Amino acid sequence: MKALRRRSHLALLLLAAGCAGRPPGSADRLSPPARPARAGVSRSAGSAGPAPGLRSARTPPRPTTERARAIAAANALVGERSIVVGGRDYGDDCAALVRAAFEAAGHSLPSDARDAAALHALADRAGAVKRGALGPGDLVFLAERPGGAPVHVGIVSRVDSAGTALVLHRLSRGVVPIRVNVAWPERASDPDTGKRVNDSLVIDGKRVPAARLVVGSAAMLRG
Repeated sequence: MKALRRRSHLALLLLAAGCAGRPPGSADRLSPPARPARAGVSRSAGSAGPAPGLRSARTPPRPTTERARAIAAANALVGERSIVVGGRDYGDDCAALVRAAFEAAGHSLPSDARDAAALHALADRAGAVKRGALGPGDLVFLAERPGGAPVHVGIVSRVDSAGTALVLHRLSRGVVPIRVNVAWPERASDPDTGKRVNDSLVIDGKRVPAARLVVGSAAMLRG
């Protein structure tokens, strides 16, 4: 029961303090999330994989599309507080994560697009802002209260069959994935399966399903 309470506590993400860097001397009560475990491969007696203790000389192919490269760069930063890619420090806020991911994708953003509001305005001018279902590589803009202005931004890593998006977002404790399902903005879980579809974000001391804070999304990457 204690372990369950701890897991539930970790699901409560303090959004208001997330996009900006931590103030000097502030305490971070939540430890950074563990990096996603890599799925192992079961090796039967007749498997063709390398013998135990040996590594394959092959390296994974580099993603070829802008969308795939941006997602790969963002995924590599999960658990990190500083956004550093290719030796370049992009800062420690949510817009820095987006800028770094886009740069890794070969899609540089204007120098003045340095916060969520500026990124939203850029996407709006490009006609890329949309409502409704989220897709991999989309930018997701969030407010600090339902119906508010876009002050936070994340990037979608993947979307499952139920339409739940895993959005990578830089919070005060580092880059973390949060579940967002805009089709069920008032629900935390799928009523049929019980599977979580929206993580709870703490706004003014109250838990709010993440989808209720979504202002819109933007598809700005090719591929």
